[in-house]
Amino acid sequence: MQTTKTKRVKKTKSRVQKLIAITTPKLPIRRLVIPRPDVLHTYLEYNQINQYLEYIVNRYSNFVKLYTLGITHEKREVRALEINWMNPDNVELPTTLRMQAAKQAELYRSSGAKGPMVLPGDKNRNIIFIEAGTHAREWITVSTSLNCIYQLTERYTRNIEVLRNLRFIIVPLVNPDGYEYSRTKNRNWRKNRRPHKGTKFVGTDCNRNYDVFWECGPSKTQRNTYKGERPFSEPETRAMRNILDSLSPNLLFFLSLHSYGQSIMYPWGYCRDPPYHWRELHTLATCGRTAIKTYNGREYRTGSISCLTKRTIAGSVVDYVYGVLKAPMALVMELPSRELGFQPPVEMISQIGHESWFGIREMCKSAFDLRRRINRDEEPMAPRPPRAAGAGDCASAANSSGEEKKTTPKKVRMRKRSKRTILSQHADILEMQKRHKAATMMLPRRPLTAPALVRRAGQGDEPSDIV
Repeated sequence: MQTTKTKRVKKTKSRVQKLIAITTPKLPIRRLVIPRPDVLHTYLEYNQINQYLEYIVNRYSNFVKLYTLGITHEKREVRALEINWMNPDNVELPTTLRMQAAKQAELYRSSGAKGPMVLPGDKNRNIIFIEAGTHAREWITVSTSLNCIYQLTERYTRNIEVLRNLRFIIVPLVNPDGYEYSRTKNRNWRKNRRPHKGTKFVGTDCNRNYDVFWECGPSKTQRNTYKGERPFSEPETRAMRNILDSLSPNLLFFLSLHSYGQSIMYPWGYCRDPPYHWRELHTLATCGRTAIKTYNGREYRTGSISCLTKRTIAGSVVDYVYGVLKAPMALVMELPSRELGFQPPVEMISQIGHESWFGIREMCKSAFDLRRRINRDEEPMAPRPPRAAGAGDCASAANSSGEEKKTTPKKVRMRKRSKRTILSQHADILEMQKRHKAATMMLPRRPLTAPALVRRAGQGDEPSDIV
């Protein structure tokens, strides 16, 4: 009897368990929840920037990937975000496109290469590379690059036309060490934070450290624009060089964000000569300028770097990408403005970010249309930098070609005119009046009209009074 009772109890328990399993809904698989920092209205710290990048990768993993490019002197990571709509994992792609993307990805993996995918052929030249935060104090450039990521991911439905044609690689913070130092210690800090041996000075300007006429840069360690001991001496520039060199076959348009000149500029920076394809570059810059003016009326200047800045800049990343890697298009975008400074008020972050994205998006579209008009293989050799000292940062001549140096005539130093006080000016005026009076006393008097001489009777030959 007991055995039958226990069997019945077990059967009822199993039935109840089955009913519970059927009626209770299946819980979805738990995913890592990363809080989203406010990228549109605040200046984020380094850790918050990484948190936002991880949030984007976790939420849009079907077409977004995150890469670590290198480690800085203070052990911070330089990171790059890839936004590739034609990813085989993207479920929103049609089946044929997904199969085609899967074949390309498999071929790239079989080659053993790492990092973002690089495909052969000019038809695959579709990468837009955006970098920001090279100079530590330019906080608004970091926020603007994060705004670009926000527009291409969280608001991807509004920018689907751009995503279907182009791939984006965005490095929001090239110089994390200097950025954190400017946030905590010195708001005007510009360079990175690697110290120089044998000196008390710290830091190198990363935008003077690229191997493009590097020898023309400033060589004094105490300067804000110090070029470094050698090209690519800094971990940040080496990290950028590695990814740029690997992506150069597919690189279409390179954009470097800076502040606060409110201008869109194209090469060259190291000399005042225009590039061979300056008309196409000027068209591209004008396209961004027009888009921003249409959006909110802000006026940007356009022109070459050396002409708008009125100085030459050697060893910059834009000249390296355009001159050495032969990218079809490369620009510098200086964000607003002189009145707002390097760190505009937080109320302006969203406005500057949105207006800049309007210009950047139109420039990306224009770059895709201009890609067939630019053939870098047929253009002549790039111009040499100026040999004479005194023009901007180019203090020494580039002598890589082995040509003889031309002797320049010595400039005659003009004596500066000293400022005269009011008393000295007054004394000179009085002296001049005395000299004039003495000169007039020595001259005979000349009557205003010819006098009529009248002789009176009895006065002989003496002249009479004038009537």
